[in-house]
Formats: sequence, C-alpha cells, structure tokens
Amino acid sequence: MCTRLKVLTRNSNSQLTIRLGGRSGVVRRDYSAAFKLPLKRDTFPPFRCLSTAALDKNNYSGTESAMNSRQRVLITAPGGYDKLQLENLPDDAFMLGGKTTCDAQSACPEGHVAVQVHGAGVNYADICIRWGLYGSYKRFVGYPGTPGFEFSGTVQAVGSGVAQFKPGQKVFGVTLFGAYATHVCVPASQLFALPSKLTLDEGAGFCCTALTAFYAIDRLASSRKGETVLIHSAAGGVGSMLVQLARARGCTVVGVVGRRAKATVAFGAGCDAVVEKETGGIATKAAGEISWLPDRPTEPLAGKNLATALETAGCLVGGKVRDNTPAVGPFNAVFDANGVATLRMSYNLLAPTGRLVVYGFHSMLPREGGKLGLVSWIKLAWDFVRTPRFGPMALTSDNRSVMGFNLSYLFDEQEALQESMKSLLELVNRGELKVSTVTTFQLRDVAGAHASLESGLTTGKIVLLC
Repeated sequence: MCTRLKVLTRNSNSQLTIRLGGRSGVVRRDYSAAFKLPLKRDTFPPFRCLSTAALDKNNYSGTESAMNSRQRVLITAPGGYDKLQLENLPDDAFMLGGKTTCDAQSACPEGHVAVQVHGAGVNYADICIRWGLYGSYKRFVGYPGTPGFEFSGTVQAVGSGVAQFKPGQKVFGVTLFGAYATHVCVPASQLFALPSKLTLDEGAGFCCTALTAFYAIDRLASSRKGETVLIHSAAGGVGSMLVQLARARGCTVVGVVGRRAKATVAFGAGCDAVVEKETGGIATKAAGEISWLPDRPTEPLAGKNLATALETAGCLVGGKVRDNTPAVGPFNAVFDANGVATLRMSYNLLAPTGRLVVYGFHSMLPREGGKLGLVSWIKLAWDFVRTPRFGPMALTSDNRSVMGFNLSYLFDEQEALQESMKSLLELVNRGELKVSTVTTFQLRDVAGAHASLESGLTTGKIVLLC
C-alpha cells in the first residue's frame, strides 16, 4: 500500500511537520544530506528501519518509498532480520558494488551502464552474507553493505565506450554485490539485453541460478548425452536449472525433493524420476501422470535407505542392472548443495569416472529463526567436523572426481561469463530453458523473502521488486 507524505508546516529552523497516513510528527530536514530525512525516534517511526518485525512493532502500514524513490537494503552487521535496513540513496546515486555509489545519471563511468532496477534475485548466498558466513562478501565489501548478485531493469544512462546499450532498453545482469537497490551501475560486460521470452521478474532471478547450473554441468561435470545424473533440490532455483540443462544435453535425470508436493515442479523441469528425501518414495511420470512406486515405505528413512532408493531410481530410469559391487553407483554425475547430510552418500552413488559437483552446504545451516544462536553455531561446528574429506589417493583408486566452486570469486573471468550467457540465451530463445516459478516480495519485505527461502518450503526463485 502506498501512503502519501504531506508536509503540513515548515519553520525557519528547517523543521517540518509532516503527515503520513493517519500519523503526524515533527522532523528536522538536513538540506546538506541530499534530501535524507532522519526522523526523531520519539515522535515518528524511523524510515530507515526495514525489518518486518520493526515495521509491525511501529504499526506502520505505509511505504518508505514515499520519502525517497532511491533506496537500498543495508546489512548493518552480521545477524538476524533486524540487521536488514532500508536506506535512502542520494538523488542521482547508483550502487556501484556493495558499498559505494556514483552519480551515474549525469556522469556514468566509462564502460559502465546505469540501470533503474525492476527486481533483484534473492539467493541463499544473501542469507549467508546476513549471517556473516560469506567469505567473498567480507573480503570485497564488509559491513555495513548491500547484498545482491543479480537484477533486471531499464537502462538510464551509459558511459563512454558503451555502444550495445541505450537508455530505455530492458536488461538483466549480474553485479558483485549491491543488487538489493532501486538503482545500480555495472560494467557493460555484466549486462545483457532481456530476451523476449523472459519477463522482467524472470530476468531478475535468472542469471545466478542459470550461471551456477551451467558452470557446474558444462565446465565441471561435462555431462553429455546418454549419461545418468542425480540432482539434489531439483525443485529449487539452481536445481531446476540443472534439470533443464541436463535434459537439453540428452541426459537421464533423477531429482531429489524434500516433499512430495515439489515433485510436480521437478517433473515439470524435466526429471525422469523423483525421489522424496523424507521417505525415499520413488515417482515416475508417464502419459502426464505422476506415479509413486507402491513398494516404497512411507515412514522417514535413515540415510542408508535413502541411498538405496536413489540407487534404485537411477538404475530404473538409466536402464542399468543393479550392481552389488561395493562403491559402484548408477550416476555419472551428482550435483549436491546440501553438504554433510548427503555428501558421502552422493559420492558413493557415483559410477566409475563419476563426478561429484559441490556448490553449497545448506543442510549445515538453520531453516528458521533468522539468526545463528548458540545451538546453530554448535551444530555448524559439529557438521564441519563431520563433513567428508576426499583424499587424492582414494579419488585415484575410485576413478572419481570431486569438484566445487563459488561464482562470487569468478567475476574476473569475463570470457567465461560471456560464453556461458551466450549458450544460456540460445537455450532460452529455443524455449529449452526458463525460470520455473517466481515468487515476488517488495524491497521493504526483504526479511520475509529471506525467511521464506530459509524455510526450505519454496520452489523456483524469489525476487525482490524494487
């Protein structure tokens, strides 16, 4: 809901009496602060406070954008949702990374493009940043700072040397932090014209998941036609992209989901079989109908039984005969972002010459509460100790590979970015790759977006509308 701000009176001491909705108060305007209005906490709820809890506490139902059309989300320090604040940007300011700004409207830096942001994708890495667990953020930005890797929007200005973009053009792209903002400025090499087959909402949530999936399956796993692959979290943002890319390469795909309700999304992305992690239930799809095998148990399973279910599913759809030889699995590649909960099992499910690609450790982190308490830190430390280590001698004798990566450390690999996006956009234009589902939140509701992603109940992608 948008609530109009009305200035009632103004006096010689630069004090304003204002009304927002049904509430009024007195504030002092600092004209040297580029129209920022710091509000007295004892007379009016502060605009700079964003967390949902804080807004509810003040019974404030308006929108901060009434004060300033340029804003960013600021993480003031590692912690919970209360560390998320909405801060006004100066007029004509664009975020240039996670901490600095520039006046790109009138003086766009050489080789850069200034964009008014439509939406910013929310990734699990953003939550890790808020918790203080993301190394590249601490290295490149630090606290306070603005998170966010991906966005979509409209070009506002271009710097010298930029010929491929023009004001008014719809675009989407990536940035090394700073995307949680209404205005960003990025190098032209990190920006791409929005294809007709993607909406602005979809474009905002495309780049990180698609590039992560593509790097994993193309640069690392090198998956090819005829192989059988296992994809954990197959209904999630990266997982559903991996499923689509694997299918486009002619692979047979087994997906893992946390709940049966997510099987529809996984099959929609292209899975040949789906295994429910909680019960080990196996589902296949024929003539548009999803069928769960009747002989699978319905009670929760131990890890060993889940591994058996995954092996059974892999042999079922891959046309393989179950082999009781120790340490021989049915999968040519496994993609795992769970961490300690499934990492050893994923390795054991690899066939000879199989590749395990690791791109996250989600099972080590809490799913509710918003911050890391003492119990969470103890669990994190214990899970770190329990995380499997794969020695080079064992990898050699097993004829298997274990690989990992973090795209936030690869922003200098511009050639790889251009090649990857070219391949991805070709798939998009052929209708072979899409963002499966998009759930949107307003920028001021970033705490709710984080909580939703942390819960593990979402499918597809979450986008903040800026």
